[in-house]
Formats: sequence, C-alpha cells, structure tokens
Amino acid sequence: MEKHEYCCQNAAQDYLDHVIPVPNDFNVNPSCLSGLSKEDFIGGLKALTEIIKSLYGDMVRNPAEYGLPLVEDIKYEKFNPKAADSAHSSRRLISLLHTLAQCGELSNTEILVNKKFYLEACKKLKPMYKISNGDMIFKKLCDFGFIVEGFNGKTFDKHSEFFTLSYPDDGRVVPALYGYMNNTPLKKHALFSLNYFLAIPENELPVNNHQMIFAEYLSGDEKKFYARFNEYIMADGLTMGVSDDYSNISFAVEYLIRPKDKTRLIACYSHNGKLRMRLRLRNIDGYADNLETLPERIKQLFRKESNCRFCQTPCGYQNSWRFEGKAYTVCGYDQYFDITCYNPADAEHYRQIIAYEVEAAKNKKR
Repeated sequence: MEKHEYCCQNAAQDYLDHVIPVPNDFNVNPSCLSGLSKEDFIGGLKALTEIIKSLYGDMVRNPAEYGLPLVEDIKYEKFNPKAADSAHSSRRLISLLHTLAQCGELSNTEILVNKKFYLEACKKLKPMYKISNGDMIFKKLCDFGFIVEGFNGKTFDKHSEFFTLSYPDDGRVVPALYGYMNNTPLKKHALFSLNYFLAIPENELPVNNHQMIFAEYLSGDEKKFYARFNEYIMADGLTMGVSDDYSNISFAVEYLIRPKDKTRLIACYSHNGKLRMRLRLRNIDGYADNLETLPERIKQLFRKESNCRFCQTPCGYQNSWRFEGKAYTVCGYDQYFDITCYNPADAEHYRQIIAYEVEAAKNKKR
C-alpha cells in the first residue's frame, strides 16, 4: 500500500485499495433491489463503486477538504487516541451515506430524508463512525455529481423539514445505494470498501467458485501463482470464502482447525490490479526449524519485528519465535506476513507453511 503522511490518508488509501470490481452478474439479495431489476441494481452498484473510488482517491490527496484530523502516521509505542480518531475519520463518507439511507425513504431516483431524524441518528453513532464536518462531506458529494436539495453548500435550509439526495447522471445509483446501505450493518468492515458480496444472500455466498471472478483481474506471474495455489486449496479439501472478520478483507482462505479456531491466508484484490496475499501465522515457534530450507526470498518473511502500536505496553498478545538462532517478537496485531514475490513455483512452499501452521495449532490444543 502506498504510504502517506497522515493516519486518515493511509486509512482511506487502504479502503481504496480494497475496492474490488463488481462483476456483470451475480445473485442479488431481493431486499437490496429497491424497485430495480437485478441488472439495473448491478449497473447502479458498479457506477456507485466508481464514484466511491474517486471520492476515496480525492480524500487521500486532499484530506483537509473533508475535514479529517491531520495526525502524522508514525509508529506509536502506546495507544494514541488522536491517531485512532484520524484513521477512523476516513469512514465518515460511508458512515454519512449509510445513515442517510437508513433515515430516508426512496422516492423514484432520490432519497427523501427527514432532517431531524438524520441529525438525531448522527448523534447516536459510535465514536469510530461519527460524522464530524458532515457539511464538508456533503459538499464533496456535490462536487462528484450528487445533488443535495435543501443544502446550500454549508448548512441545511432552516425552513425545510426534509432534504433529498439524487444523482442525475445515472438514475440507478441512488436506488442501488439505498438498497445496499439498508441491508448492511454499519459494523461490517467490507461496507467501507463497498464490497458487492454484501449484496448477495447469505445462504448463496460463493465458496470455491468466486476465486474465478477474482482471478479474472490478475495477470502474469500473479495470476499463475494464484491459480496454482487455488489448485492446492481444492486438492487439500480447503475452502475459500468471504471474510469480514477483519478490516478491509475481501477474500480469505480459511483453514479450519476447530470451530472458532482458524488460520487464514488472506487474498485481496487491489484497485491497481495487483494481488495482495498475507499469511496470518500464530504458531511459528512450533515449526521454525522447518523453515530454514526455504528459499531466501521466503525466509525473509520470518525476520520481522514490530512494536505494539494499538495496545498498551507490554502487549498481551505477543507472538514470539526463534529462527536461524535469533529471537523474534511481533505485536499480536501484526501477525500478518505479506507475500511480496509471486513466483508460481513458490505456491508449493506456501502450501507447506500453511500445513506446518495448522499442525502446530493442533498440537498446541492437545
């Protein structure tokens, strides 16, 4: 991920990087349609996704224009509330649209919102979702093609009980927004990247077939690596499914050890067409000796250390291991190991690492 000066910029960049393309066809939850046909809902969601990508990109470049707190993104030894607030502020855009849809009623191609209900709902939002400087967000929505009747660019019309949101360039966008937001809880992390899986009926979520959709957007060695690893997933009887347990995860291969005890390989599609895969490893100390025969480009993953950034010192969730005669420790919130080289031949090595991790976790439970 491209790094920026402020916490809010990096958080917005992270959401942008995890906006995945909306396919031309998928099963849509009927409650999301809001009077649209399936085809029109998908078309509207596609257009909305492109608008949100543009807004996030603008937010990264111009965070002050969104009223976001500009706190430098540095490594903190202890939890820093100002840094957390800055990072959370990047959620204001989606939080505002979600609250607006929840408080409003759809009328043809616009949302009619009771101003009093909307303002009261905003006050009840949890701190991580609060909408400070909402007027600046509304102004940006207008800059990107929306029309907010009853808003003069700074404040709402004091004499009007309602205001409306519309998008004249495409009449499908606002109904798709309304249906999508009204069927997705704000606590869903994938909501902030507008993941289309949230519009699929839960009992129809794709398991082993949706990685085909994902692979369509890859090329070269990344696509070969991903395809080969997928073959191993199938051969080992594992499943790949949608994960929304952690922020911004688009896809996750989950290796069930026991119920509620999982290890994951995370696969994310970035807006720039790049693959991002991360190993989440908690039990390296149980198999570190086996890693010394791996190629150097893979061994370097296990020579990482990190300070506690989001928790009090000392960290209660430290992960420690010895590798090549040296002790390593990482914060429990930094147990993800980013794959940086997608050599198709390395898929076999990562398959073996996952097998080691699963076996070590099982042994720890005995």
